[in-house]
Amino acid sequence: MSLVTIKTSHNEIDLLFLKSRLESEGITCYLKNEYSTQVLNHIQSNEVELQISEADIERVKLILEEEEEQL
Repeated sequence: MSLVTIKTSHNEIDLLFLKSRLESEGITCYLKNEYSTQVLNHIQSNEVELQISEADIERVKLILEEEEEQL
């Protein structure tokens, strides 16, 4: 399975809402570097990455478009 990063942040909380939304649609998500940013929070180059399977990219694009329309 090939993973694709769809969003990054220095703070994992920024990504948890989107992760929850995608998982509610049955899309498995992963947070890469979630613990290293907590331990090494003084280093700004560390970012948490929200990743999904490459196979889900089209579904995620549609969900993100729906979210933007609601704003």
